[in-house]
Amino acid sequence: MSTPLIEIPDAALADVSGGRRASGNLFGFLDGPYKRLVFDFASRIGGGKLADRMYGSHTTSADRARAQAAMKKFLVAGNKLPKGVPNLFG
Repeated sequence: MSTPLIEIPDAALADVSGGRRASGNLFGFLDGPYKRLVFDFASRIGGGKLADRMYGSHTTSADRARAQAAMKKFLVAGNKLPKGVPNLFG
């Protein structure tokens, strides 16, 4: 069963501001540093595995660095932590 879409008049949206949800998270300011730390470790591990799979025994340190940078971009582009990582602050 699908919910019908409701149209909201422009006048009702005139007073809307922000875009961040209000939460009772006291440690919300730590979300950014926590995600950067997780993304850094995940990109090192995942990038190394990616390079090994792509190049096998011919993997160089430059290949690993490129794969790690690509993995970090992939993780940062997402809006969620990687699967299996505990989100302590949200």
